[in-house]
Amino acid sequence: MKSLFLCHLRGSMAHISFGALIYSYVIQACYRLVGTIFYHRVSYTHLKIYVYAICAQWSFAILQLLPIILGNNQIYIKHEYLCQIAFENSKAIGYLCVTNYLIPLTIIMIIYYKITRSVREKENNGTYRYNIHRARRQVVLTQRILILILVLLVLGGPYSTFIILEALSIRRAPSYAHRIGFMFIAIACASSIITIIYFTQSVRKMIIEFLSIKKKSLQMNELQPLNSIRNMELTPKRMPPSTTDDT
Repeated sequence: MKSLFLCHLRGSMAHISFGALIYSYVIQACYRLVGTIFYHRVSYTHLKIYVYAICAQWSFAILQLLPIILGNNQIYIKHEYLCQIAFENSKAIGYLCVTNYLIPLTIIMIIYYKITRSVREKENNGTYRYNIHRARRQVVLTQRILILILVLLVLGGPYSTFIILEALSIRRAPSYAHRIGFMFIAIACASSIITIIYFTQSVRKMIIEFLSIKKKSLQMNELQPLNSIRNMELTPKRMPPSTTDDT
């Protein structure tokens, strides 16, 4: 009974954490929208706005539990050894797909469209003619938002495919559909972190410096025992004092 409760708890936490991850991408996109288009409005850069945004992020993440709380739709899947909502439950899966995938993806795509249109209009008007650094910064920001969209597509690709096939009765979801989806989530999260590190020069420089310091410390630790052995070999050995009989 206790293990089943922990299984359902892990399944619920998986929904909450996934929702928090997706909507954190929305907050990042909104932050870049403010920094690109509405940077002259000081009220949009106030700390209170971002506190409200984080509260809204976790509120939307907790709302992912509505199908589980109201309908008790989460079941124990024996062959996958986890507790999740079955793909046959079209209403609960559809709710999660809309709130956890379609809405955030639509918001980020709208933000990406607004940023790219603003950058192109300002480049055509000559606004960035005397500010090359700012123009390059806008290009980098739009590239990062595009990466977020690609990550979201990878995140929701397998689940969306399984849901569409199941809803249209074309083909049943494979036996390990949830585990396949979790594998794509892990790969997408790792790839998003790697791409962010690649595009952020300061973070990349800090990691390279940390690795170089770590490598030097390891080399020093390896040389210390070798030096001590050499010193022991070079030091002359003292002969023990000879004992003479008085008689």
